[in-house]
Amino acid sequence: MKELKFIKVLSYLPRAELNRLHKFLVSPYCNSNPLLPVLFNELFSGSSGLKEGKVDKIKIWKKLSPQKGFNDPKWRKLCNDLMNAIQQFLIYEQLNKRPLMADNLLLEAIYENNLETLHKSLLNKVESDFKKNNSLSSEFHLQNFLLERNLYNLKEFEINMETQSNLESIHHNLDLFYIAEKTKQLVNAATRRLDFNLPIDINLEEQLMDMIQKNDYLDHPEISLYYKIYQIKKNKNAGGAYGELKKSVLDHLDNFSHQEAVDIFKEMINFTTLQRNQGHSEFEKESLEWYQYGLKHDLVFPNNKFQPGHFLNIVITGIRTKEFHWTEHFIEEYQKIIPADQKHTLVTFSLARLYFNQKAFDQVIEKLRDVEFDELTYNLDSKVLLLATYYEVEEWQAMISLADSFRTFLNRHQKDITLAKKLRYSNFVKFIKRLSRVKYLDKAAIAKTLNEIKSTEGLVNQAWLLEKARSLN
Repeated sequence: MKELKFIKVLSYLPRAELNRLHKFLVSPYCNSNPLLPVLFNELFSGSSGLKEGKVDKIKIWKKLSPQKGFNDPKWRKLCNDLMNAIQQFLIYEQLNKRPLMADNLLLEAIYENNLETLHKSLLNKVESDFKKNNSLSSEFHLQNFLLERNLYNLKEFEINMETQSNLESIHHNLDLFYIAEKTKQLVNAATRRLDFNLPIDINLEEQLMDMIQKNDYLDHPEISLYYKIYQIKKNKNAGGAYGELKKSVLDHLDNFSHQEAVDIFKEMINFTTLQRNQGHSEFEKESLEWYQYGLKHDLVFPNNKFQPGHFLNIVITGIRTKEFHWTEHFIEEYQKIIPADQKHTLVTFSLARLYFNQKAFDQVIEKLRDVEFDELTYNLDSKVLLLATYYEVEEWQAMISLADSFRTFLNRHQKDITLAKKLRYSNFVKFIKRLSRVKYLDKAAIAKTLNEIKSTEGLVNQAWLLEKARSLN
């Protein structure tokens, strides 16, 4: 029901925040409609959170207005009012998280209402708040700019033109805000260009990079860090720049907001992954170390917000670096935050992949033999893994049977799979069957198969096939 869209909004809020929302609604200043707390109480219990089950609007209406029959327009109006109240509450919550912005808004109110008796006593407190804040962000410079502008107004520099004012501080903080934010956004643009080949034209891009280098802005970590990320993305190589960037991130990341730290962490993961995919094997270990750092500092799954891509990448990276014990511990520890509808698939597939690389082939077979995954990609990759396992243990009959059924599976799902993707898996089936039939003494057949595997683009599990073909020589 459209008028109950606030139910979905409420479902995302943690219980502590829902409890604060209830206090907000019962406050006469924050809410003048006495029916809103009643409606909210019908949906939420302070001890157990949002009540489950379908919302019965007729039943709720009887509690809201027991003397009158159900009135649909009024019900819709009430739901809309609650949605508006929730939005106001969320604004209030955000303001509580940003004390420097609250200080500036207070100074603006003092100036607009000409409350001279307040502003002198509050200025010291506000300036102290800013001095205590050691966060690194463009937002901090924005609030500093707004503070200096408020001081300019409160000290009436506009009237006393002959007095030395704080205009230099106003411009300094405005410059820092613009340069820090612009550099961060240029990293975003560079990522989209590099990863998605998008044509993005940004004004003053080269000029800003040149100005940063020539005007000592690199002394500010919130600028220099993004500047280094931008340069690495633009130059598409690591060199000594990666080492400098890594040191800067490790030295300063704690002073960024948690959300910004998460974003910077993602940039480091993206870069090390790109280097790894380009054949720089030393970045396998770098990727793992960043993931371990991210897990320790709540950057991978912030606030237990699960991301399946990160989970699988960590498993793959742990396997590639042969950190098998650590990887198994990771799967065991972090499966707790996997949503119930994804948990079985991800854990089963991840453990099977780990066991395969540990050469615990019996455990792979036990995990995958009788499993069909709901998601097509996992189904395809699990069949590849099981085929490779049967090959390793020389279960030829089981391997041939699975290979034939896999080919049938690909044909049956050709509407769900692109032609290129189908070819990648079909070629794997073709080559694994051929490898199982090649005579050990038939050097020509082995050489031909090896060359075909090498030259086949996009082949699934190509490295493993090459290893098996070479072992036949």
